[in-house]
Amino acid sequence: MVIRRLILGMALTGALALAPKVADAQSVGCEESIKLDDSLMACYRYGPDLPPTPAPKPAEPKPSPFELRALQYAALSLKHKLAGLASYYSASLDGTLTATGEIFRNRGFTAAHLTLPLGTWVEVTSRATGKKIRVLVNDRGPYAKKFTIDLSHAAARALGVDIAEDRYVAIRVVALPGEDPLPENWDLKGDAIASATSAAIAGACGDRAGTAKPAGTAYFAAKRLSAAALPPTSSSR
Repeated sequence: MVIRRLILGMALTGALALAPKVADAQSVGCEESIKLDDSLMACYRYGPDLPPTPAPKPAEPKPSPFELRALQYAALSLKHKLAGLASYYSASLDGTLTATGEIFRNRGFTAAHLTLPLGTWVEVTSRATGKKIRVLVNDRGPYAKKFTIDLSHAAARALGVDIAEDRYVAIRVVALPGEDPLPENWDLKGDAIASATSAAIAGACGDRAGTAKPAGTAYFAAKRLSAAALPPTSSSR
């Protein structure tokens, strides 16, 4: 009997010793909340980190009015022959009527072109002399296929094509009818869009002229100047 009580007491003592550990194990799963670090919970609380917002792109510069006009003139110029030999009016035509109804005067800076709109202002540059002038297209002509533009005698003298052996000229539209011409100090080379326009015009004119080496000036860049091989001819109308 004594032995049974002794064994029973030892079993009860062991059970009491194990009771706190069992209670702790139960409390971890059911009663006490698990404390997690804030850095671990941040991802679940706010979501993943987003990439930084890219900086706004700078606004593209708007083309100037001159650039817009240059592009408009480029589209027009591709439809016309704007490089070739220049002729000039005979003195006997002074006082006759032009295609616009104006009286032609050889001392004025005017010109004739077969297809450009009447009233167009053009800048004409001589390859031989490097000079350039601006003339108003107010007549039709020249009707000889080898010539591209017919200048008044005053305009031809100002360019030097009245006496030059090389009468090749480049023509650039600087105003349409009713518009003021582009400023004379506005340089095509100083503007990217206008430079591209000049190259487009030159390429188109070169395709019509033939194939040869490009000249060195800005207006003759990318032109194919087959007319350089043509023999000197009389330029009087």
